[in-house]
Amino acid sequence: MNSTITTCRLIKSVITLFSALVACGPVFSQNSGESPYDELWNRIVIYENDDDGILNKFSLTGRLQGDYHSFDEDSAGSKSDFDWRRFRVGFKAIVFGRFMVHSEADMNLKQPEPLYQKLTDTYVSWSAENGMKFKVGRQSAPFTLDGSTSSKKLHTLERGKIADNIWFGQEYFPGVTVGGAQGEWNYFAGIYSSDNAPEFADAFDYGKFGIVSLGRDWADSLGYDQAMIRFDLMVQDEDQMKYKDWKSAYAIVTKWKKEKFHFWSDLNFANRENGDAFGLQLMPFYDLTDKTQAIFCYTFLDSSNSDQLKPSKWERSLANRKGNELSEYFFGLNHFFYGHKLKWQSGLQYTDMKSVAANNQYDGWGFTTALRISW
Repeated sequence: MNSTITTCRLIKSVITLFSALVACGPVFSQNSGESPYDELWNRIVIYENDDDGILNKFSLTGRLQGDYHSFDEDSAGSKSDFDWRRFRVGFKAIVFGRFMVHSEADMNLKQPEPLYQKLTDTYVSWSAENGMKFKVGRQSAPFTLDGSTSSKKLHTLERGKIADNIWFGQEYFPGVTVGGAQGEWNYFAGIYSSDNAPEFADAFDYGKFGIVSLGRDWADSLGYDQAMIRFDLMVQDEDQMKYKDWKSAYAIVTKWKKEKFHFWSDLNFANRENGDAFGLQLMPFYDLTDKTQAIFCYTFLDSSNSDQLKPSKWERSLANRKGNELSEYFFGLNHFFYGHKLKWQSGLQYTDMKSVAANNQYDGWGFTTALRISW
């Protein structure tokens, strides 16, 4: 018990110190050409040497995400709490000019005995001169709109219901991938192990799945700042130890930007052993200022089989139910102090889930406000 209290106090002290440094940024940057945030974040670079050698750069990485949430549902009642959504620490090292070694660990601030939970990104990558990048090791499996977006760069407070139901839920798997961009085209392909182990002990002892993605940005042709259309395909083998009951899944992702207006969308189909699933996500957002953004997101999911769909994390903690038709309306406001590296996000959402079983219906509101820090 005492060690838990000590750990929590230490973490709170680190957060307090970090906040104080941000607040005092203008003081220690008066004699620097950099912004206070630039000067603060540059301190994560421990070593850098552009000359030829073994170690070219070593920097710290991580993220800290804290949420306050309050949810209310007609039959289940209400629930509110503060939660450490994510806390990860690690490093990136560039060696021999073209190789990168990256490793991060996921920490549990809610029950910090033990504090360490599992590895997330832990891989070695190599970049070719043409921009093609090869990765070997534990890494994210990018599929669908939110599933291919890092939690550091989400415009909503968490990944949406398509990611919960058609994406993997677990983000990191051992795998081998290749990706890059060539002109207006971008591409990605990877094969992964379906194991759910915290490190590498069960790598490829379970089933396997593959992801192929191909996209193009039509911005120059259409006169937009961004006009990206991407097609994703996920296929999985028939091993009994596979991660989920999919046979295959497909996603068509778009990202549009014209001055201050953005529009992202996600159209999905999943071929399951016990029925198919369909998903649609429409997400327009607008830059009110260079730091503040208003966002709306509509999500709809339908399953051909009874009660396969699940609501989001906080809704499940209030009422652990499943349905066959699910819709969500999300209204949010984001303020970026230092881009996605330091931001405050708030959102109000309404969820309606229909079910074959009458006692599985969900009809409720939720509010979440959160601080997101990444380095």
